[in-house]
Amino acid sequence: MFKEMIKGVLVKRRGAQYEKELQEKKASYANWYRIHCAELEKQLAAKDHTEGEKLSTQVVRYAKLRSTILSGKTLPDILIACGDDGQLTEYAEKLIRDFFAENPDINMVYGDEDLLDADGVLCDPWLKSDWAPDTFLSTFYFGNIFAIRSSALLMINPGARTASEMETRAMRREEAREGERNAKTSLDDNEKAWIYGQLALKIAQADGGFTQRDENRFPVGHIREILFHANRVPSPWNSNLIAQSLTGRFSAESAKERLVSIIIPSKDNFPVLQRCIETIEEYTHNAPFELIIVDNGSESACREKVQALVDRFNETGHAVYLYEEMPFNFSRMCNMGAREASGELLLFLNDDIEIRRPGWLSYLSEKAKLPYVGAVGMKLLYPNSDIIQHAGVVNVRVGPIHKLQYCNNNEEWYFGFNKGVRNVIAVTGACLMMRRSLFEELEGFDEEKFAVAFNDIDLCYRAYERGYYNVVRNNMYLYHHESLSRGDDRQDKVKSLRLSAEQLSLLTSHEKLFGVDPFYHPYLTQNPAVTKFEIGVEDELLRDPKFMQPEKLDAPYPDAWTDPVLRLGVEYAGALSNWFDGPFAGKEERGYYVKGYAFVIDGDNAVYERRLLLRGRDEPGRLFSVRCENVYRQDIADNLTDQVHDALTGFYCVIPAGQIPAGTYETGMIAIDKTGRQRIVNWSDAKLVIQ
Repeated sequence: MFKEMIKGVLVKRRGAQYEKELQEKKASYANWYRIHCAELEKQLAAKDHTEGEKLSTQVVRYAKLRSTILSGKTLPDILIACGDDGQLTEYAEKLIRDFFAENPDINMVYGDEDLLDADGVLCDPWLKSDWAPDTFLSTFYFGNIFAIRSSALLMINPGARTASEMETRAMRREEAREGERNAKTSLDDNEKAWIYGQLALKIAQADGGFTQRDENRFPVGHIREILFHANRVPSPWNSNLIAQSLTGRFSAESAKERLVSIIIPSKDNFPVLQRCIETIEEYTHNAPFELIIVDNGSESACREKVQALVDRFNETGHAVYLYEEMPFNFSRMCNMGAREASGELLLFLNDDIEIRRPGWLSYLSEKAKLPYVGAVGMKLLYPNSDIIQHAGVVNVRVGPIHKLQYCNNNEEWYFGFNKGVRNVIAVTGACLMMRRSLFEELEGFDEEKFAVAFNDIDLCYRAYERGYYNVVRNNMYLYHHESLSRGDDRQDKVKSLRLSAEQLSLLTSHEKLFGVDPFYHPYLTQNPAVTKFEIGVEDELLRDPKFMQPEKLDAPYPDAWTDPVLRLGVEYAGALSNWFDGPFAGKEERGYYVKGYAFVIDGDNAVYERRLLLRGRDEPGRLFSVRCENVYRQDIADNLTDQVHDALTGFYCVIPAGQIPAGTYETGMIAIDKTGRQRIVNWSDAKLVIQ
């Protein structure tokens, strides 16, 4: 009885400690912002601002922006336009002046923003993409803050009024009335349309915002810092406000003029292929297309069925069946299909894609036809569901990931990321359209380096590197029966090793893109397991890390302690320099970084203290334990049901160099019940190599 009372007290105490830590770490953005601002202030203090200070500025609220520009009065060098509800950050003007001084050829720049809630707490950061023309045509993602050079107004005609008209008495009276109308808290659509379509769009067009980039130079600037604290959650303005824009608008008539060659690799998968082709026929109207099926060795029975399907299709359309026995090489199969294609546009389509929306092909072609566009993809959902499989690829440090995978498409994620048309660094090859001329310019898919995996990503990266913008249409969707054709690469060890080799090849083939994605803010998390948009708190802390000293253990733990009830996932185990700079870091190693998640199934996770275990692969008796830092992981908690205290399931450790002998170590975890005697151990398949 007494022991139970003591244990109850200890459990309650551990729960209280857990809740306190949870609340501190749930406020992750406010914590991050405080740390980040301290570092930013140091950088600004060390910088020469002389040239920027020569530029004059004026802050103008959106409600008065039109009347200010059209007033005929002399304007300052820089107009800083911002929303009517909120305030500029203390360093916003300085950053804007410096940006224009350092980039004399750029006439417009925007920044990031967050929300100052009713309790005075900063939250909901909107960390934006770099210049993304198709995103802009879908939504005014500049949000509450952008700035222009007043000299740029000479390039455009933002209003119909002339200078002489401004001098008339009637016009001065009208300007006064317009100022009164604009003195309100929310803009109407006419005012938004003027800011969006008559001002920002025209400057972007004049500066080449809708043309192929000159290498990595973006014609519209983006300051990757919080420049505005809003008082209300910002709601991006939609594309209907610029319905008359000159580029990128959907046109069914235009889509009729371009033949699309649909290239489908397939082997021994007739029922799936048949469903794919039948749904193409059912849901494709007023968009001419041909089918090219590439088969790398189906058995005779399947081959006969495919040939019959092609013959039937040829009665009303045009289809080609290419058969050649060879090892599976997705890149080669797609290249074979492209050589046989007659279309101006090439669509590479997995045989496990199912069409369920009319107009899908026209939506793809309408973007792919544009000279500045590279690859075009589409949002993919899991079959018979609203669950997202692909809404655009994001490039984090360990490689490409599908952002918002497994999220519900009925919800709006991260300021409408899953609802509009977006520029992204890459799209999946399960549905990828590209102009034939561009595909040939890029010399097609790489058959040598990327026979199976990452061939689509490599193609998109090469398009991006040549100045083209890749696009995902998240305003339309298809169903994707993912991995039906060749299984899940991660379930087979041979395939898994191959996938890792091709992933390394991708990183080394595009060294300048390591951890770089202009359409995914660098302050967002680099954790490949987190598919939602979250601030990268750990990365900020890792720049000046608190090292955890390893403790050498004299003897291994009893085998009886090992229990899979302790779930362990190691998401990264490697050199700290590699995390920031990749396999080509070339730096003296400061330490090692291990991160992931761990929790005890059906246990109160507040009572456990977790320690990372490192066990020599070749010397199992060489064993170390390392203290872990708890990490808030809402993504893990969302996937757990009926668990107690499951939000701090994340962990990371930073181990200083020179503290553990060189070698390869297996990674594990021990969960120590601080209210009793229970000890639970489990091991992952991730290895840490100590140099």
